[in-house]
Amino acid sequence: MRRLALCILLFLGISAFAAPNEEPKIENLTAIANGGSVSVHFDLATAFDKRRVDQIGSGASTSITYVVEIFRSRPYWLDEGIGRTRIEVAAQFNSVTREYLLTYRRDRKLVKSQTFTDLASLEKAMTVIDEPNLFDIGGRRPYKVKVRVKADLTRGWLLYFIPWEVSTRWKEIRVTSAEAKP
Repeated sequence: MRRLALCILLFLGISAFAAPNEEPKIENLTAIANGGSVSVHFDLATAFDKRRVDQIGSGASTSITYVVEIFRSRPYWLDEGIGRTRIEVAAQFNSVTREYLLTYRRDRKLVKSQTFTDLASLEKAMTVIDEPNLFDIGGRRPYKVKVRVKADLTRGWLLYFIPWEVSTRWKEIRVTSAEAKP
């Protein structure tokens, strides 16, 4: 009987953290090669729900981590990894100055730090990523290379011992050449 009660409590605990109807997802992914380097652009849609807005408004540090990989796709074999980077965008609300502080890190190195006064600008800065010359592909042909992206939205512990993470699905696209664009 106790096991049944524990299973029911575990099920209710997991279902309480279930994703909303509109799951966050990566959109508008583009990867353009120009002179041996690849620029990547993408958006994270529907990431700012009421819970995330309340979390930022309370002053708690809120972050989104993007994992961006570039690889050569090889059918019927393992893909050849070329590069991988982690982009972390964190925001914190300062209730004294009524400003949002945004820190943007790439591979744990601070790239930029900005302040915003309105939530809409902060949301755009956290969810629209534009990285020029992110990867170096050298002499590889761009049409044989792909880029994939996912976003890690929340990390935590369920019942203090089960690792729990909310992530988007991987979105991938073939790299296009800037010379091929009209």
